[in-house]
Amino acid sequence: MMTHPWRLLLALAAVAVLAAACAEDPDIADPTDDDVDEPDEPDDDPDDPDDEPDEPEDEGAHEGEEITVWIMQPGSDTLEEMLEGYTEEFEEEHGADVTLTFQPWDDAHDAFTTALAGDDVPDVAEMGTTWTPEFGVLGAFAEQDLGDEDYIDAVVDTGAPEGEPLGVPWYAAARALIYNVEVFEDLGLEPPETWDELVEVGETIQAETDMYAYGVVGAGANHFVLPRVWQAGGEIAEPDNDSWTATINEPEGVEAFEHYTDLFTEHEFAPEGALGWTVADAQEAFTQEDLAMFQGLGANVDAVEAGNEDLEVGVALLPEGPGGNRDTFAGGSHLVRFADSEAPEAAQAYIDFLMTDERVAEFSEEIGFFPGTEEGIDALDLDERGEVFAEMLTEHSRSYPPTAEWGAFEGDDLFVNAVQEIMQGDAEVSEALDEIAEEMDAAFQE
Repeated sequence: MMTHPWRLLLALAAVAVLAAACAEDPDIADPTDDDVDEPDEPDDDPDDPDDEPDEPEDEGAHEGEEITVWIMQPGSDTLEEMLEGYTEEFEEEHGADVTLTFQPWDDAHDAFTTALAGDDVPDVAEMGTTWTPEFGVLGAFAEQDLGDEDYIDAVVDTGAPEGEPLGVPWYAAARALIYNVEVFEDLGLEPPETWDELVEVGETIQAETDMYAYGVVGAGANHFVLPRVWQAGGEIAEPDNDSWTATINEPEGVEAFEHYTDLFTEHEFAPEGALGWTVADAQEAFTQEDLAMFQGLGANVDAVEAGNEDLEVGVALLPEGPGGNRDTFAGGSHLVRFADSEAPEAAQAYIDFLMTDERVAEFSEEIGFFPGTEEGIDALDLDERGEVFAEMLTEHSRSYPPTAEWGAFEGDDLFVNAVQEIMQGDAEVSEALDEIAEEMDAAFQE
């Protein structure tokens, strides 16, 4: 068995638990299994008992092999049953014995850390896209051959920290602007196209209604403030030889953080309690019609409509920043095979089995995300709102720097703490970002 230096590193390091995106679930049909090859034609002599048709090529190919699979807790019995059904089909077709475990998202990062340090890893796992580079650069995962599939670039990039893909993009999504259609129509407003228009629209809503205008979230700020650095024309960090250098404190980053926190401190677009909000809190305020706009995923729209059937929900592209783009973070999950798997062929076969078009389409729709390929998205029958979410993912999504250190940045609330300090008036934007950049560079250089 291979020995990796990361085991010692992980055994000595305390790694924080990260938050990852989960989703809601609409109803869809059962999967179809088209993985089995057609049997070979029999010989010309039908009376020869030795001339029976061959079994399909993959059937029983991994008879007697055992693999362990960790999938993140999907959030519904329907999804668990779907994955258990896929696993049973795989066992019947391939002959392998699969132990499928559902890991709660909140505990999963620590579980992976402990498993790696103790040399007790699963063979296959679902990995949040920001975790794949964190463990991948330390040699935890085997390389993946993505072939000529048209995977979403941002989701491929975050799974290829050193250029070679370590994770297969399973499902993905990107945020868009969610708004109250009735309020906008009553006030004669259109969804904002730019940052400036967002402020103008928000001020009109605040003046003409008793609603808050926009879901500024403090505790869950990462995916709402960091993409604004891109929208302002900047970068969070840039490659520097074999490492990275933080650039979040350059003028574009300062402008991005100022714009976001000003929505709270200067324009008062969200209540004082938004300092501790996550997107779930913004979603609830929107559902209760106390908030006119927030950023979210398709799953957030489903949850809103489930909570308020009378509310007409609109979806628009995110407002464009001064950098001339509306880029946002592409979230989702990879499927990875651990480098130390004792049954690598069976493990890879399980990944390939889950990644058939029909299974990906069924699972991603049920979990409220998109398939990880453009072809898979094109095959969906999307409504107008779905088309907006798809455009955000395929045309306007990016990945955070695919570094081993990124997971700790999020886990330590490096960015969230700065946002909350600024929102409370305890820090100036430029000073807070200088401190962030200093911490990032120190981590990159270790």
